[in-house]
Amino acid sequence: MGKVLALDYGKKYIGVATGNIEFKIAFPREVVENKGFSFVFKRIYELCRELDVKLIVVGMPFHMRGKELKNKMIKEVTEFFNRLGADLKAEGIKVILFDERLSSFEAESLMSQVHTGRKKMRIDAQAAQVILQRFFDSD
Repeated sequence: MGKVLALDYGKKYIGVATGNIEFKIAFPREVVENKGFSFVFKRIYELCRELDVKLIVVGMPFHMRGKELKNKMIKEVTEFFNRLGADLKAEGIKVILFDERLSSFEAESLMSQVHTGRKKMRIDAQAAQVILQRFFDSD
């Protein structure tokens, strides 16, 4: 299947990770400032073309007490996922949702030794890596 992108959607920043489905190893890539869907989608399209991406995994922040409980962020991520999936369908890029519960917590734990002003932004990319690695490991 080739290259995969993972997205950790946030109101301010969207963490991006990349990986190769054959090797099942994820790497943090970058953080995209969330200036609206068109701004974010433009960068995602650029990455898809640059890396020849075939699959995008979008982290879904399910409630800790179950997938059936809804909150405002789930609604936002669902809208983002639906619009991105519709836009990329013509490009032959599949977009799926994957449970991201506690990915930011895990990313913060992994990044606890980093002491920089850009730590928050790097945590978003690390959280996307956690989501993608969990996706790879779930097979």
